[in-house]
Amino acid sequence: MGKHSNNPLRPGATCMQLLAAAILGAVLSAPAPLLAQSAASADAWKATVAAAQKEQKVVLYSAAANPLLTRLKADFDRANPGVVLEISRFSTGELLTKLAQERETGADGADVMIATDIAWAEDRLRDGGVKPPVGPSAQAWPARYMLRGAVPVLALEPVVMAYNTNLVKTPINSYQDLLKPELKGRIGILDLTATSIIAFYDWLEKNEGADYLARLAAQSPRIYTSSPAGGQSVGSGEIPVINFINPANIVPLIKQGAPVKEVYTKPRFGFRFIGVALGWSKRPNASQVLMDYVMSARGQTVWSGNGESASALRNIPGALDADSINPYDPAPYTPEVVKSYTAKWNTLFKGR
Repeated sequence: MGKHSNNPLRPGATCMQLLAAAILGAVLSAPAPLLAQSAASADAWKATVAAAQKEQKVVLYSAAANPLLTRLKADFDRANPGVVLEISRFSTGELLTKLAQERETGADGADVMIATDIAWAEDRLRDGGVKPPVGPSAQAWPARYMLRGAVPVLALEPVVMAYNTNLVKTPINSYQDLLKPELKGRIGILDLTATSIIAFYDWLEKNEGADYLARLAAQSPRIYTSSPAGGQSVGSGEIPVINFINPANIVPLIKQGAPVKEVYTKPRFGFRFIGVALGWSKRPNASQVLMDYVMSARGQTVWSGNGESASALRNIPGALDADSINPYDPAPYTPEVVKSYTAKWNTLFKGR
């Protein structure tokens, strides 16, 4: 269950303690002022939903895992008759490039973006490219998980390792275990496809030692350009272990019977998935309906209820503990830092 499940109204509490707990609960559950001011009234929201049905569809571009997107589409279409969710999945770099092209040319394309690139969202907040969510779910959204009252953090997803239990007989429990001699030439790692991946390797160095990447490179790992591809290789037995994968990509394989085990490390690196209603959307009402769905308890249960991620909402059954995840912070990774780190990483792992 999520991290908000502690109950202050324990047996034996005094009247003052009960009163204090009640006041605290009211404060914590109160919506952020910006959201209370901008949230649509009931009548206005009904008009938005009716207008969305006239728009007939909503287009989502996302870098989230395909199994998650499949779940969201199936449930959204059930919950919102008259509005069909169309999804295109891209890597983060491809997604941002396509969005920039559509905005520049005025082409019809995405209405909503769901990905992990918070720096991009901060830029769009500055240049007017974001429409704040105005549906009823926005009123209850925790302020700490809302960027400038306009971009919700929809989930916190940890990075895990995964290994094939048919190929690895001694359990892998830590990143240090990847340095074992018997795993040389048999490890999968993720390429630097986004700034967030650079942050992951930087985090590894800070937690595992300044020489960790050099020692990992000496293991002659196989480099994958996507997390799903690495997970499939582990599941099929092509490689024994992958150092970076999202639970949303590996849990479905495990449920299908693949001989795969997840490894949740401590500390744990992770990402914040954000949702952005795009300011240049051709279907602005449908974009609001989709944002309201993914921010609702129903949408959050579909997203995080199977233990793949943590939710911003209280008491989503099955969700991970948000406090256990150290989310990626884009602030330190300026273009200069990214360029320097990429050069270092490529020298270590690609010999150039």
